[in-house]
Amino acid sequence: MIEITKENDEIKIVISYKKLIKVNQVCFLSFLILIFILFDFEFPAMILNPVSAILFIYLILISFFGISYEKITIKENYILLEAIRNNKRICYSQKIFLDEINKTYFKSSFLRGRSRDLLTYSIFPFDRYLKIETNKKTYSFGKEIDYEDYLKINKILIEKVREYKAEKIILDKERNREEELEAMYKLGVEERYIEILNAIIDEEKLFISKKEENFLIDAINKSKDSQERDFYVFYVDYLSKKEYENKKVLVGYNGIDGKEVTMSKLKEDINKLRDDRSTFK
Repeated sequence: MIEITKENDEIKIVISYKKLIKVNQVCFLSFLILIFILFDFEFPAMILNPVSAILFIYLILISFFGISYEKITIKENYILLEAIRNNKRICYSQKIFLDEINKTYFKSSFLRGRSRDLLTYSIFPFDRYLKIETNKKTYSFGKEIDYEDYLKINKILIEKVREYKAEKIILDKERNREEELEAMYKLGVEERYIEILNAIIDEEKLFISKKEENFLIDAINKSKDSQERDFYVFYVDYLSKKEYENKKVLVGYNGIDGKEVTMSKLKEDINKLRDDRSTFK
């Protein structure tokens, strides 16, 4: 059985092998007792017997160093696969970034894969585990995992990967757009002015601040004193009011220069750009 816990934005999925280890211990102990009986309870003969010695050593190893549980920890942008031994030491740890995951699937095999690592898991030759495929490598999780448990884990992973990749696409677009807007401030004054007005119309927002008696208008936040305004609210509160018609506006100031116009001229140019777009449509 798996145990799934969620705390804040972190999800932990744990598979315990303690019962499996106990089964192995009982099996090997039974073999030892059987050998003990076969040798008429002669302890020295049993110790010197290579088969019983191997079984005894393996019983000790699996009791102290066998994998007691495996864990998937799902973080904001990656998952962490871990395998922990009975002595509570981590024997395996692998970080996989969510955007590297291509697909997940269920794998069942006989005498293949990790089942050959008898000390790590069990004497049983069957493998049933979750496979996580990336561009670089395919990773495994679970040794004895039921298909129903696989479906639960797989659903969580798929949803998390899809959610992260969708958010990453949005963030990448926003970052690219920010870079495009920043690049506008390297253009000449006239070209910069037109590009910034187009950007304000596209984004439907602008940043406004005051420098002495002038209003500063930008497509991005260029000053700690700037306030973000909805374009349509700005149009009603400033461009449409007679009291602001002759106020000076500095558009696209980059620390050196910017386009200086009156509020009425700004309104005229914005309306012209919007009308041109309507005509082309």
